[in-house]
Amino acid sequence: MGVEVEAADGRQAKGYAADNLLPKWFDKDPARSFRENVRDQLVAIRIAHQAFGEAAKVPRSIFQIWLDAFAECRRKGPGRNLNALTIAFGSSFFERALADAAARLAGADAVALLRHDLLEIRPGAIHRELEQEDLVRWTRETAPTTLAVRHTVGLLDPISAADVPADGWIGDGLPQTLEECITTYGLRYFKIKVGGRHEEDVARLISIAATLDRLISEPYVVTLDGNEQYKTLADFRRLIETLGKTSGLSRLRKAIAFAEQPLERSVALDPAALEGLPKLGVPLIIDESDAEVESFKLAVSLGYRGVSSKNCKGIFKSFLNRTLIERLNRRRKPEAALFMSAEDLTNLAMVPLQQDLATVRALGITHVERNGHHYVRGLAHCSRRERYQATRLHRDLYRGGEAEARLRVEGGVLHVSSLGTPGYGGAFEPDLPSMVPLEKWSFDSLEAES
Repeated sequence: MGVEVEAADGRQAKGYAADNLLPKWFDKDPARSFRENVRDQLVAIRIAHQAFGEAAKVPRSIFQIWLDAFAECRRKGPGRNLNALTIAFGSSFFERALADAAARLAGADAVALLRHDLLEIRPGAIHRELEQEDLVRWTRETAPTTLAVRHTVGLLDPISAADVPADGWIGDGLPQTLEECITTYGLRYFKIKVGGRHEEDVARLISIAATLDRLISEPYVVTLDGNEQYKTLADFRRLIETLGKTSGLSRLRKAIAFAEQPLERSVALDPAALEGLPKLGVPLIIDESDAEVESFKLAVSLGYRGVSSKNCKGIFKSFLNRTLIERLNRRRKPEAALFMSAEDLTNLAMVPLQQDLATVRALGITHVERNGHHYVRGLAHCSRRERYQATRLHRDLYRGGEAEARLRVEGGVLHVSSLGTPGYGGAFEPDLPSMVPLEKWSFDSLEAES
C-alpha cells in the first residue's frame, strides 16, 4: 500500500508499506479459520486507513498523527471483534508508510529519521517517566552494517537428510535440511521452536545439538521459542532443567541467550502464572503478549527481561520499547539488563523484508531471526522491474540475477549497508501497476484452505 503526503513547505512524497496476511499468529483462536483471520486483518487495515486519514487532516508531526490514529484504532477495533495484535497490525501499515514518506522527503534513511528527530517522537506522551534524552541516547549509537542471521529451526524442519522422505525433496538446488543450511550459509545463530511436549522436545533438541556441535567448532548462539505452547511455567522450567542434566545438551544449554513467550498470551502477564520466573535460568521475553504499548513495561515489572521487535506490531511501539530499555537499564545490574530481540513473521522481499531490516538496524540489534523460506528464490513474486532494481540497488542484500534472485547470506550474516539510502528500507518504489488492487483481490487466489 502507498500514501501520499505533503509537507508544510508544499513538497510532496509517497511512502509505502507491505506485509503478508498471516493466519494463526495475531489470533490463535482455533475456532477461527484462515479466511476469518485474513478478513480480520483487512478490517484492521481499513479501520486504520480511516483513522490515519482523519488524523492527518491537520498538519502536524507523524508521531502526533499516530497518537490520535492509533487511539481511534484501539477504540473501534474491539467493536469489530479484533484483538489488540490485529488492531496494531492495521496501524503498522500506515506507521511504516508515513515513515517512508518522511524519510524520502528528508533524504534520510531509517537511522537518520530517528537520529534527527524527523518523526518528532515524544516518548513521555506514552510513558511519563521517559525523557527526550532517553530516546536521543540510543539513536546516537552507530548502526550495524551487518546482521547475523538467526536461523529458524521449526518443529517440522528436517535436521539431516535422513529426516526427508524420498518424495519430500524440494529439488530447487537450495539447502533444505539444517545440516545443509549451516554448511551453505555459515550460520552461527539459531532460533529453535519447542512444542510443549517434553519428551519430544528433548529428543529433538538432542538431535539438533548433535548437528550443531558436529558442524560448528566456534561458539554458537541459540534462542528457544515456546510459541505459547506451555501450559505452565513449571513445564517450561522442567525443559530448561533437563537441558542442563542431559548428555549431549551441555553445549546447547550454555548457548541459550533467551527464551521467547512459552506461556499462552491470556496468562503470560498474570502474576499468578509466573511463580518461579527468577529461578528459570534463562532470560524470558514476550512476543505475542506485546499487544499494547504498555505491555512491555508490565512484563518487566513481572520479571521478564526483554521484548521482540516486529514491524507488524508497529514501529512506534518498538521505538518506545527501546527507549524504555534505555531508561530502565540505568538502574539495573549488567547481568539483569533488559534487551530487545528481532523476530520474523515470514517477511517476504522486498518491501516487508527491507523495512523489517531497516527497523532492526535502526534499533541497533545485531542479529535477526529469518524463517527458512527466505532462503528460497524469494523474489519470484515480484515484478521484473522490481527484481531488476533490487539486484542492482541492493547488491549486498540479494544475490543472483533477476530470474533467480534471493537473500544473500554469507558467513552467517546479512549485509545491510544499502538500506542506508533515502527511504525506510528501500532505494526504489514498488511496482504498484503490476499488483492486483485490493478491490479485485479474493481470498481464493491464495489457494489456501479456509
